[in-house]
Amino acid sequence: MERRSGVYRGARGLLLVIMGFISVQSIDIRMDQAVYGIVGESAKLWCGFSSRDPTSEFITVDWSYRPRDGGPTVTILHFQSKPYPTSVGAFKDRVTWEGNVGHGDASITLEDLKLTDNGTFSCVVRNPPDVHGNVPQMKLTVTLESLTFKFNTAILLSSLVFIPSALVSIILLIRMKKAIKRDRIRGQKLKKSPIEESQDCVYDENTNAPLHRSSSLEKRPGCLMRLCQRCVDEEDDDDYRGDTKGLL
Repeated sequence: MERRSGVYRGARGLLLVIMGFISVQSIDIRMDQAVYGIVGESAKLWCGFSSRDPTSEFITVDWSYRPRDGGPTVTILHFQSKPYPTSVGAFKDRVTWEGNVGHGDASITLEDLKLTDNGTFSCVVRNPPDVHGNVPQMKLTVTLESLTFKFNTAILLSSLVFIPSALVSIILLIRMKKAIKRDRIRGQKLKKSPIEESQDCVYDENTNAPLHRSSSLEKRPGCLMRLCQRCVDEEDDDDYRGDTKGLL
């Protein structure tokens, strides 16, 4: 009987340990992996959490910072019923509580960003009995100009180079096409028709066939005109011969 009672107590204790372990490990904390900011402006560092137990006045939040180049980790804000931002160091008067623990929000805002703010931030939430959980980290990158502005500037500069080049190329192609078309038209015009070629030939007085092209600078009647004139002369000769035979 005592042995059975001891086994029962041992099983009950193990169950309580398991339930307690599950309870203390149930809190879940979430953060943005990366945040970007501009010098002189502000950046919101978001931190959300969820717990199986309802939040109480004993819930605490701790924000810490570790420089990118290495160095000690410092606490920049502690929350318990109300926020307690750091009053010393580089983040003095620059950390503002933006969270609402009742809604699972433990966010803060970092004012007047500086290049020295580049580093890793972490948010730890404890909601007793949920006092343990994951500890996510967030990397803050502060730049002199917005990355979006740099990207837009690169696009603008590329456009200023590419668009004029494209327009010049299109204009050159159009002009080349017109020049080729104009040369073809000139070539067709330079090619003379048979009638035009006949106007340049010179007929021999004794034959009816053209012998050679005129090399004289003096403008002469065209071949067709001379051919017609020869036909008229031949008709006149025939008429004259007919008249002569009639008289005889």
